[in-house]
Amino acid sequence: MKVSALIVSLTCTLVNVSGFQQLPRFIGSKFVSRNGLITSDSNMQLNMGARNRAWAKGDLSDKDIFDDGDDDGDASAKKEKFKLTPEVVFFEGPPSTSELIFPALSIITVIGVVPFASALSRQAWVRYKFTSRRISIQSGIGGKEQTEIIYQDIEEIRYAFRSFGAAGDMVLFLKDGAKVEMRFVPKFKEIYSYVLEKVEDECREKSMKLPVEKTE
Repeated sequence: MKVSALIVSLTCTLVNVSGFQQLPRFIGSKFVSRNGLITSDSNMQLNMGARNRAWAKGDLSDKDIFDDGDDDGDASAKKEKFKLTPEVVFFEGPPSTSELIFPALSIITVIGVVPFASALSRQAWVRYKFTSRRISIQSGIGGKEQTEIIYQDIEEIRYAFRSFGAAGDMVLFLKDGAKVEMRFVPKFKEIYSYVLEKVEDECREKSMKLPVEKTE
């Protein structure tokens, strides 16, 4: 009986040993996986901590937390999507010098002195700047006042030619009810056409159109 019990005990031991699967274990601060690879436990905690912080900020989705692969192509595409194009200056300069002609002719009278002095001050201190993103106006005594208008804020544009069409006055009606006037804008037709291209479609429909030039 003792011999039989010993044989049964040995048989059960062999079955348990053959069916045993090695489980992950820790050696000090090292983590040993089933395939025998050893990974630092501190490195694992740092990696997971960085991913959790990114997920909390909204940089990662729930799926990204469990995704170990980095998709460089998608990251580059996102950067290109939100990358701003460089601002291009179309025109920058003072009002047209043609505004000095008539005030200069009338300077022989006392009344003509004031308009001539006003025109001179605009030539010295006023600067217009039209870029791909905005319209900037420098004015005031010494040119210390700065006004900037983005094209999306413009609701309507009206104009009046000056100096036989070489220059013009441009009035910008903004969506908040404000009105901005620019006097004696040089190269008027080119600048006005450029501004119409940058504004929204609704503003373009409301605004005054340039006369169509007749072709022979």
